[in-house]
Amino acid sequence: VGTAADGYAADNSYGDLIYTNEHSRRTGQYFWEAFPARSLGADVRTTYLFTYLDPTDAPTFSVEAMFEDYWRMLPLYQRRNAACFADADSADRGDLVDAALDSGRLEIRRCLYGLFPTYRDSPLPSRWDRLVAVGDASGTQSPLSFGGFGALTRHIERLTSALVDAVRADALDARSLSYLNPYTPNLAATWMFQKTFVVPSHGQRPANFVNRLMRQNYENMNDLGEGVLRPFNQDVVQPRGLLQVLALATLRDPANIPLLVYHIGPVELADWLRHFANMLAFDALHHALGPRLRLVADDLHDRKLAYSLRRVADQWEFGSGNDYEVRA
Repeated sequence: VGTAADGYAADNSYGDLIYTNEHSRRTGQYFWEAFPARSLGADVRTTYLFTYLDPTDAPTFSVEAMFEDYWRMLPLYQRRNAACFADADSADRGDLVDAALDSGRLEIRRCLYGLFPTYRDSPLPSRWDRLVAVGDASGTQSPLSFGGFGALTRHIERLTSALVDAVRADALDARSLSYLNPYTPNLAATWMFQKTFVVPSHGQRPANFVNRLMRQNYENMNDLGEGVLRPFNQDVVQPRGLLQVLALATLRDPANIPLLVYHIGPVELADWLRHFANMLAFDALHHALGPRLRLVADDLHDRKLAYSLRRVADQWEFGSGNDYEVRA
């Protein structure tokens, strides 16, 4: 839930990504994001509040109730950005929003709200001949970053070249088209990360569980440099960077590892380790055989086989995050 609003003249020069200013509550762990919306005006800022939920474990959740939390908590979060919120001294100052709106110091340009469902059994392979699913319909979206637009922009070059290849090779049957949305272990592994952000209604997690985990891992990624931090912030999981982060987390906060294992659960952890092992395998295959496999495909007269080999090479590359390049 969130708004784009005018009135942030105090400081509208930066944005926030996955920001928290309180520990988890019964309804979940709240996160903030904010950024200037200068296409609407110099002092217009978009702010929104979000959380991660298991729909089978959140029977009382409502978007309306979350929007009420947004209004109450917004002044404390944006007290340095909007002069009308400068007096906010707690996380329950919705009265400041009412006063700012009445006085005209804050003007709502638009409101936004919604639910973004994600599905664990994804990406979704094609089930019919000559029909391809893309974007949200393909299930390539991450359970961390919500909708599939970002996933689509990341994969669009791969998909367009693969579709051209499929048409030229007449590889338009359901089985051949399913190679366009293959299993990618780095996407599958993000489900455990999402699991750590979901606060179970029946659990006994410490209130600082998510913040402790986030703080430690972001400190580690920052210390490891842009080559590790930037891909994660853009929702690309790479096994080598992840391995460095996990090793550093174990060294710096070893007491948190048993706590994490306990609250995540052995089944979830074992499933994640399987995907992580596959990430490492895909990374090794991409570097050792990926370019060679593409060369072999280019020399084949059987266009359909060549198409299939290129899709295997794509799977290794994208499934290990090697499609991402850190640019200065």
